[in-house]
Amino acid sequence: MLEELSLTHTDIATEGIEALGRCCPRLKSFELNNSCYMGSDINLVNDSDEDESDEGDIRNNDALAIAKNLPTLQHLQLIGNSLTNEGLQAILDSCPNLVSLDLRRCFNVSLNEVLSSRISQQIKDVKYPHDSLAGFKFSFESWGTAGDGYNMSSDDNMYDDYCYGF
Repeated sequence: MLEELSLTHTDIATEGIEALGRCCPRLKSFELNNSCYMGSDINLVNDSDEDESDEGDIRNNDALAIAKNLPTLQHLQLIGNSLTNEGLQAILDSCPNLVSLDLRRCFNVSLNEVLSSRISQQIKDVKYPHDSLAGFKFSFESWGTAGDGYNMSSDDNMYDDYCYGF
């Protein structure tokens, strides 16, 4: 009977997203917000895949699990997720009922002309990777290039200009 689920400052395995799809077929709203951003310069590719195509890219694990298991979603929030364009494409292909999509701090998504056009045609309410976190009620921990920790909330004035990454 569950229709909405919000996970922030917690991890869920791919198997958990798969189970969510099986156990909650009426799920319409899913928020999977990471508590820290790990940077866009990390190339994480499955060791078993010789070629470096995005199909083996573990940055898309959450997105592919969502695409395969949560086709009834209408609202999806993925703040700070590591997905790439391929993961986003899979979600758009498999979740035709999406009306809102929040990709803030998803810095591995580089919206090309085709993806931007598709999003504007398919989704009514979109928040893009570089949009402000104003109004988001949770704080995030991030690491600067020197590895120093800094706790930030959406109310921090410097948040929008802070550079994430290792």
